[in-house]
Amino acid sequence: MRIAVVGAGISGLGAAYALSRVHHVDVFEREATAGGHVNTVMHEGTPLDTGFIVLNELNYPLLNRLFRELGVRTQESEMSFSVSCAGCGLEYSGRRPFAQPGNLLSIRFGSLLWEIGRWLRTARASLDEADYDSYSLGRYLDERGYSERFRRHFLIPFTAALWSTAPGRALEFPAAHAIRFFENHGMLGFGRLRWQTVVGGAQTYVRAVLPLSGFVQTGLPVRSVRRDADKVVIRTDDDKTRTYDRVVIATHADQALALLEDPSDHERAILGAFPYTRNDAVLHTDSSRLPRANGARAAWNYRLAADEKPTVTYSLNRLQQLNTERDYLLTLNEDVAEEHELARFAYSHPLFTLDAIRAQERLGELSGRRGTEFAGAYQGNGFHEDGLASGIRAAASLGVSW
Repeated sequence: MRIAVVGAGISGLGAAYALSRVHHVDVFEREATAGGHVNTVMHEGTPLDTGFIVLNELNYPLLNRLFRELGVRTQESEMSFSVSCAGCGLEYSGRRPFAQPGNLLSIRFGSLLWEIGRWLRTARASLDEADYDSYSLGRYLDERGYSERFRRHFLIPFTAALWSTAPGRALEFPAAHAIRFFENHGMLGFGRLRWQTVVGGAQTYVRAVLPLSGFVQTGLPVRSVRRDADKVVIRTDDDKTRTYDRVVIATHADQALALLEDPSDHERAILGAFPYTRNDAVLHTDSSRLPRANGARAAWNYRLAADEKPTVTYSLNRLQQLNTERDYLLTLNEDVAEEHELARFAYSHPLFTLDAIRAQERLGELSGRRGTEFAGAYQGNGFHEDGLASGIRAAASLGVSW
């Protein structure tokens, strides 16, 4: 068969990688380079990852298998987390809660640690005590009696940093879904996982996966996808059309819906249920965005400014194990001084509301209808493994196992 794959992020690349072994596959990507959220910037010979950065053996089995097949090497990464609040002066990290000496004698900080301990001990067990499947995190915290301090100085920062979502919407996440994710990823204090990062930057694996059976057209957006009785017609922005037997639309859910010339009611209802949040990411070297206390600095750093505006800064030195004199940092949704800025990007991430989780349960209704398969990280937890898994599922639906 001739198959078109729309989107060259991990979902599309995964589908194309599997399908290319059997079929002719052409890949269309609107951006100038393939990779989607894989975005490696070279600065003075140092590869800096600004999108996908880390994985682990337990929760990323498909990605690890892909890397082994491609000969992509990984190395150990640091996964740590810090919070600093300009309003109250608090600074702490998960690894060094008392990096700020005053925390030792602070009753308020002691109370926060007690609540964090309670969360780590009881969050998973609470799902067996009551039905929280219809609860948001905010409603769950209300019912379980967690304080505003716990929310502001722990759970909102942690959730916002993990899913790269706006802090103001972090508590909209479905409680049961989030808690199970935390448990499975060793984030409830037990069975801590070993995290890895790609040697030489994540773009290494994109280059390795790209030799496919057809072409990979970058820098040319697909304008529309039309499904006829026995064919699929792809129209690109240069007004050219190409005809295929099947199509895999491996984009964000809202983008997939917008591409369809005549979406069905099912496609509108299901794909339209996934909201997205935009993040403006700035790659820079301004270490003032990190906690003042060196011991409180971490791989993920959540900062609540005096004006109540929260930001997240990722330390690439820690995440990628960079041995450089300067700090390479990635800050979301806040400008930095021009002399420190290296590059700027915009990323969109799915926001997993209760409606989105319900829509996930119906995604199977769309598979194979009118020669179309859908793939994207929105079909899982929004991470790289979820995108690859969706691409592999799309290939399997077209008769190709990997």
